[in-house]
Amino acid sequence: MRFIRLAALVGSLVLLVATAISVVNRRGDIRDDQEANVEQSALLVSQSVRNTITLLRQDVHLAAIAVADSGADSRSLAEELVRFFPGSEACVGTSAAGCTEANLYSLGEVDELAAESERSDNEERGAVALSQIGVDGSSESLLVVRSVATETGSVVVAMRVPIAMLVSERTEAAVDVSDVVARVTTRTQDSLDVLGPPERDGDRLWVSETIGSPFAFGSLDVTIESRRSIGIAGDATARYATLLALGTVLLALAGWTFLVERQQLERRATTDELTDLINRREFERVSEEAIDMADRFNTGLCVMVLDLNGFKQVNDTLGHQFGDLVLAASAERLVDAVRDTDVVGRWGGDEFVILLPGLAERTAVRKSAERIGQSLSGTAVVGDTTMSASIGAAIFPRHGTTLDALMRAADVAMYEAKTTGVSHRIADTIAVSETMLAESEAGEGGDPSDPDGAVVTDSYIGADRRRSPVPPPPRPQPAPLPPPEAVEIPTSLDS
Repeated sequence: MRFIRLAALVGSLVLLVATAISVVNRRGDIRDDQEANVEQSALLVSQSVRNTITLLRQDVHLAAIAVADSGADSRSLAEELVRFFPGSEACVGTSAAGCTEANLYSLGEVDELAAESERSDNEERGAVALSQIGVDGSSESLLVVRSVATETGSVVVAMRVPIAMLVSERTEAAVDVSDVVARVTTRTQDSLDVLGPPERDGDRLWVSETIGSPFAFGSLDVTIESRRSIGIAGDATARYATLLALGTVLLALAGWTFLVERQQLERRATTDELTDLINRREFERVSEEAIDMADRFNTGLCVMVLDLNGFKQVNDTLGHQFGDLVLAASAERLVDAVRDTDVVGRWGGDEFVILLPGLAERTAVRKSAERIGQSLSGTAVVGDTTMSASIGAAIFPRHGTTLDALMRAADVAMYEAKTTGVSHRIADTIAVSETMLAESEAGEGGDPSDPDGAVVTDSYIGADRRRSPVPPPPRPQPAPLPPPEAVEIPTSLDS
């Protein structure tokens, strides 16, 4: 099972890494394609606009020459000019009679362009250059004007073309395939031809170009912008998002199972499975930390050792399974009988230990011991089986400054309570016997009968309730045999 979890963890990591690498590569390819499409589309649109402007100037020039030389019908020429540019307007001749729609001769911009055309004609420039072009910012249109001098005056051909007509249909189709948007706008300011570098703002990419060289006044701005959002991976965003989500879920599940397993191992290492109390090792760790805090802040604490009376008979008569129920029920009652800050642990067998931080007064210790004992003996524990306990208590630092010393002192008190038939004893209130306590050495508590002295338990021989078992007392050595009596050996047959 652990191998399966490890394989799932490695697999999810591989999936996430592979997907992330693929997403990065995919995004890079999409960005490259996006830049290529934008730059190519910008070139196509700009070229289409320039070609359309050249065509318009040439058509206007030819119409002006035709009217001036042959006297062609002005209105027919005007209608012919706008036939290939829907929405356009044209005026040919000298009056509004030759106009298709509005009278363009009334515009001041047309007069300026006509004057510029006459000056260009005097300078004998090329035919296309003789037609002057400008912008009409109010209608977002282009104005193309050609003025030709005749014997009777001047013939003027003026044409107004919406800027939307400057991009050919073929170019628009190519732009749509490239998934970009082309925008052409007019500017009233004069400008030279300027091609800007590609600019990016997140997923947005665009290229701008200014066309100003063909214009007598004003200019055009051509902007090509990508219509496609890259997202995570472009069109494959949903697929890669699913893979990333799947990998994340698998990784989370694998990590969660390892975390749960670790927590279970930690719980097994620190918790008694039968009673759900902390075990002996964890109680020692917690108690040592509590003793250190009590010593540092001079708050004191109490350690109690509790042994169930008659538990062996319960096991022998009712079975070990029933005995386990008794231990679990007794543990619950002990937890309910102490404060939230107190710690109850199972020391082993039918022995429990209780740590009561901050409890240093004898009266408070006695009341706590009575309450704990009453919690067990007050009512039946399991079924109609009642239990009682013998409790021994030791107080820090009066009865010891280490956990070993406190456990020994509490163990002695518990043993005395059990042998005398009382429910609890405090370490310095027991009747000390020479078989339980060693004689005090200088500097270690004085007279053992002194109630304020430290309880010495180095030679106490009891059940194995301590972390380091007390070595058994030396066996009594047999008395030495007396030396054999001397026996005379005769030296001769006569004797």
